[in-house]
Amino acid sequence: MSGKAIHLALGGLHCASCVQRVQTALRQVPGVDSTMVNLADRSAEVRGHPEPSALLKAVESAGFKAWLMQDTRDSLELQEQLTRKELAWKAARTLLGLVFGGMLLMHMPHKAALSMNWDETRTYWLRLSLETGVVMVVVGWHYYLGAWKALQTRSATMDTLISLGTLSSYFYSLAVVLIPGFFPADARHLYLDAAVMIVTLVNLGSVLETRARRNAQTAIRKLVELQPDEATVINEQGESLVSMQQIRPGDVLLIRPGERIPVDGIVLEGQLHIDESLLTGEYRPVLKPAGSQLHAGSYNLAGSAQMTVTGIGESTTLAEIIRRVREAQNARPPIASQVDRWANIFVPVVLAIASITLLAWLGFGPAPRLTHALVATVSVLIIACPCALGLAVPMSIMMASDLASRHGILIRDGEALQTASQLTVLFFDKTGTLTEGRGSLNIIHRLGTQNEPTLISWAAAIEQNSEHAFAQAVVRRARRDNLTVLACQNFESFAGLGVSGTVDGHSILLGTASYLGQHAILFESARPILAQWSEEGISPILMAVDGSLEAILGITDTVRIDARKTLGRLHQLDIQTMLLSGDHERTTAHLAEELGIQQFWGGCSPEDKLRILHEQQVRGEIVGMVGDGINDAPALAAADVGFALGHGTDIAMAASGITLTNERLDNLILAIRISRATLRNIRQNLLAAFLYNIIAIPFAAGVFYHWTGWQLNPMLAAGAMAASSLTVVLNASRLRFIRI
Repeated sequence: MSGKAIHLALGGLHCASCVQRVQTALRQVPGVDSTMVNLADRSAEVRGHPEPSALLKAVESAGFKAWLMQDTRDSLELQEQLTRKELAWKAARTLLGLVFGGMLLMHMPHKAALSMNWDETRTYWLRLSLETGVVMVVVGWHYYLGAWKALQTRSATMDTLISLGTLSSYFYSLAVVLIPGFFPADARHLYLDAAVMIVTLVNLGSVLETRARRNAQTAIRKLVELQPDEATVINEQGESLVSMQQIRPGDVLLIRPGERIPVDGIVLEGQLHIDESLLTGEYRPVLKPAGSQLHAGSYNLAGSAQMTVTGIGESTTLAEIIRRVREAQNARPPIASQVDRWANIFVPVVLAIASITLLAWLGFGPAPRLTHALVATVSVLIIACPCALGLAVPMSIMMASDLASRHGILIRDGEALQTASQLTVLFFDKTGTLTEGRGSLNIIHRLGTQNEPTLISWAAAIEQNSEHAFAQAVVRRARRDNLTVLACQNFESFAGLGVSGTVDGHSILLGTASYLGQHAILFESARPILAQWSEEGISPILMAVDGSLEAILGITDTVRIDARKTLGRLHQLDIQTMLLSGDHERTTAHLAEELGIQQFWGGCSPEDKLRILHEQQVRGEIVGMVGDGINDAPALAAADVGFALGHGTDIAMAASGITLTNERLDNLILAIRISRATLRNIRQNLLAAFLYNIIAIPFAAGVFYHWTGWQLNPMLAAGAMAASSLTVVLNASRLRFIRI
């Protein structure tokens, strides 16, 4: 998707046809590149460079309401306010309908008096009819208004079906009251109770559905509530409590025990024990000494510290997580496009079936034909449920993204969610993915005249500019030994190969054997030690100084404690696991053997990883890639779905479809299970919606009347329609209870 994202809150949406009307209206606005309208949370995301006012006008011209949503907190408050207002009005209308409808149900058994004592009951029934009309308008006003606006745009929605059904029942009954002589005696039936109870039951179903939809917003509400309104700033005047709007990058804040971290920053003095569970799903407290990164929204369990601000507002990690969760909730997997095509023709097809039903009963039905025709036609209009069809996909997506975010899993888009359910092959990077990634520089094999501290100091001067896990191991060793790390000039990095630079006047290369070979560095003398280390699983970094091999640095890494369990469960899910690594072939083989991975490739450059990954795709495999480094970004982007570990680089996270924000590798299993369960849930919802309509519409039309002699009461049709929508919502809610 291109262009900036503009978010809108929407009002008046009831079904999939409403979604199509809003999307069509938004797409016609100049500057719009793409739109996503979510029926489940009544919102729209528009990308491109349109005028916001033009978007609002387009939605209103389509017959709906729209509000521009600014920052995340304000937009959530607006949606919550609109939802509360919607619930309150619907609940009040439903209560009125139930009370008045109940009274009508008690009176309707006496309607036979119309055919016997009309003169005596005329005033009574006329008054009751008018009262019924008033109640219908009050209870079902939003449906009638929606139908009128749809008519103005020459379209049809669920509002159209409800309005036609209830108004047909009402005006038929009113005509019987006003001109009974026009109707045969056996056709003088009143359906005032049906007209009121239909809109009441539809309203009741909508109330229950709206309450269930609110649960899907739990994750975002909790995330937004993580940021405090104020923070303690330390300056020359001392400490002062200021609002979040006044905080700027570079400010120094005081964090006390029991406080939320207000913004992103770095610990300056002191140390904290931080709970990051609501951000990452990781429930273990994390120790944050000086120099550690702090994220907005995390909770300080113990300790006091000063922090310097690095990110505020929408640039914080918390804001990015909220943004990703919202994008996931608005995601549209490829299967949604098929649903859109069906939704486009649903209401017109129902109207056509209702017309055929009316004509068939009038032409061929038993006496009283007019009564039978009215009952059948109204039942068809009412029982048809585009709501279930429209909610089938977004409700499942919202519930799944809510669950995923609570476990530290961020899903970028619907395509990644759907593809993850179909994976057949999963590639893993080695360092930082299957291993801890915090390798230690424990072995130094010197080949020249320089002493060990000098070699470590020079190597750290070069590697301090690199984000690679092995580079950081070198820097940590220099700090541990209290060595002076000089500045580096002319630094260059070659992903998957090595780094170079100038330190203290010396030209230094650090990297793989092939990297040094490209610079004509002879390393024949190092081959025996390289072979030995490969057998022992020690990763070598070759170091050349001024054109000659000076030392080999040995990095040892440990396998993640959850790696074996995760790989075993992937095999149970019938997913092949393969290993790609830039490390030496023998080091890679050693790890693969330890973890039981059958296929592996060592010494891979980013281009090699792309080639190997593409070879599997050509064979028809659905390929995933798990990684965390810059050199993994091309493979993460090229895979059918990329999984980035949250402790990795921003580049890797941006290139991936799914991000695991915590250190738990077994969340990869949960991500795949959520994906599979979501697609299964969507198919269940769609199947239920289609089966419901395929069975219910013919039944309401009276197809089985010849064998049963029974017609469906329109009130039962309304109850069935409301129940079908609620069934989809409740089925989607089951996704919230998935466990690893």
